[in-house]
Amino acid sequence: MASRSDFIYPNNGVPHSETKVASAPHPDVQNSRVKIKDAVITSMENLTHDTFLLTVKLDNNEYLESHAGQYGTLKVDDLDKPRAFSFARGPNSEKKGEFSFFIKQVPGGLFSEYLKEDRTGQKIVLSGPMGQFKIDESNEDMVCIAGGSGMSAINAIVEEAAHSQVKRNCYFFYGARQQKDLYLVDEISAIEKKWAKGFTFKFIPVLSEEPEDSDWEGGRGFVTDFFKENFLKTGVVKAESCKAFFCGPPPMIDAGAKVLKEAGVSEESMFFDKFEDARSPAPVIDNSKCVLCDECLLVKPTADCIVETAKLGDVKENGKFADIKRIDPAFTSGLYYNTLYINEDKCIRCYACVHACPHKAISPNYDLEPKTLRNIVEN
Repeated sequence: MASRSDFIYPNNGVPHSETKVASAPHPDVQNSRVKIKDAVITSMENLTHDTFLLTVKLDNNEYLESHAGQYGTLKVDDLDKPRAFSFARGPNSEKKGEFSFFIKQVPGGLFSEYLKEDRTGQKIVLSGPMGQFKIDESNEDMVCIAGGSGMSAINAIVEEAAHSQVKRNCYFFYGARQQKDLYLVDEISAIEKKWAKGFTFKFIPVLSEEPEDSDWEGGRGFVTDFFKENFLKTGVVKAESCKAFFCGPPPMIDAGAKVLKEAGVSEESMFFDKFEDARSPAPVIDNSKCVLCDECLLVKPTADCIVETAKLGDVKENGKFADIKRIDPAFTSGLYYNTLYINEDKCIRCYACVHACPHKAISPNYDLEPKTLRNIVEN
């Protein structure tokens, strides 16, 4: 049994070189833990015909330490699983204990159905922060490309960059279908006035399905093609001196990465935050690489997405296991006998565990048949 061989796990965060992994987790991982906090929905605002600005506030004036580009999960009693959403504002743009989310309504989506009613004042559980997507520390030009509600993480990053007065140029491209799908245009354009003096900030919306006879005077076509023709080929942005930040649907990110690679931009200069959902494969743990550091357990947003099992059985059509027998501490012991297993029915495809593992023991590309030390010894 094998997982999808064509699935490429997104580089959610700052890429790093292939170096020998130390036995201890990276300090950034050690200092980052998912906190589960009670909160209340303080406001819901329509940004477009199908996108909400949802604001939640933690109870008891609590606070989560996060950086721009990260995400959290939201859980309500009416739904069985939490949903992952990027924080839409930089930490310095939010009131203490408040978090904003741009949430696009998806036909048939359970959370979308939940938000069809005004939920202001209702309780909600926020887990976070998660993810490694963030601004890098170079001074090279920033090329930010977002689509749909991918506006959120990129908006947070450019807000924080403006607040920090980073001394670099920034070109923020946003791909939408029509004018009715645009939001925050004036607010984002206003960042230009806050940007570091002597450096450029430009917000460039690009519409792919805007009627030809409309009054739209901005960019048209696919956002990645527009960027290629009007900024790369003209030399406004130079491939050898830029960093690219993508957030949005996987097809848009794949197209953007292809354009930049063909232009000579290295993978180390491209930072991704792909939106995954239940259609994406759940990660698999290779227990033969696991050192029981518990990093994956410390960042999981739901209680039963990663479980320690003594036995797995009843293979489903997709190769996953239906019968998951939890360990009995009195009769089972340690890594040799047991298996850390990701329950696909509980997994929300946030991939926080993949990021956290310092030994690359977790990946959606691994064989679905769990490996343990016992298997290796007996084989």
